[in-house]
Amino acid sequence: MAEATEDLDKICNTLDKLTLDALSLMEEEILLKLNVENAMCGGESHLAKARYIMGQNSVSCLQLPTENSPEFSAVAKVYASEDDKLFGEKSYELQLTKKTEDESVQDPVRWFGVLVPQNLNYAQNMFRQALQWAVQAVNVQTQLEQTIIKIQQLKAAKAAVTAK
Repeated sequence: MAEATEDLDKICNTLDKLTLDALSLMEEEILLKLNVENAMCGGESHLAKARYIMGQNSVSCLQLPTENSPEFSAVAKVYASEDDKLFGEKSYELQLTKKTEDESVQDPVRWFGVLVPQNLNYAQNMFRQALQWAVQAVNVQTQLEQTIIKIQQLKAAKAAVTAK
């Protein structure tokens, strides 16, 4: 009987720790999503200011590449990787490509002209920051899901121990 109470204490302590971890991960995820939202709003605001300064036809979908445009590479790419430290869990990583590495990389701000308002550069930086925070939020969400699975497994083990 003493062994069963010892096992129950270990399970309860682990459950407590995992629950606290889950709560801190939830808080971190909420903060990251708020940061994404604020960065997106700021980027949209700067984009609207740039459109106001340059004119509504100078910053519009007409400047975006079409199917007939020359090929180019993305400036930022998100890669999924299985992390051995996290026992096979997927983690995501954002990689920014520098122009010196690949000549097919174009700065998207240049689609709108050579002399663009500073607001367009600010918008680009805010959207980049939002992308970085979004990738971090996905990683935190993945950790949270794994923590919840562990909690459920421990609850089942606890129920089995108490049923004895």
